[in-house]
Amino acid sequence: MSNGQTAEDHADAARAEFHQAIMAAFCHALRTTQLPPITVLGLVAMALGSVYQEVAEAHRGDNACPCGWQPDPGADVEALQAALAAMIPSPHVTDLLTMQALGRA
Repeated sequence: MSNGQTAEDHADAARAEFHQAIMAAFCHALRTTQLPPITVLGLVAMALGSVYQEVAEAHRGDNACPCGWQPDPGADVEALQAALAAMIPSPHVTDLLTMQALGRA
């Protein structure tokens, strides 16, 4: 790594750059399309899937990228889903006794 930076430093910088670019595109799409936020987020996910397809294709065949990565769509989608899930806060249920009853069985 250059300048004494670690792989984690580079990953953090890339993450921040992606966040800024995606947030700008997301806000622009909300302003210009009037679509609901979840619809726009779905379009973001579709764009990421499209990028994955292009990158995976560049790593197949006779003229494949020499980096050695072998696309595995099943495992790759699981990894992407796990990364997304890790960033979404989950509701914390600490005690069933404090939950409001929603009906009777």
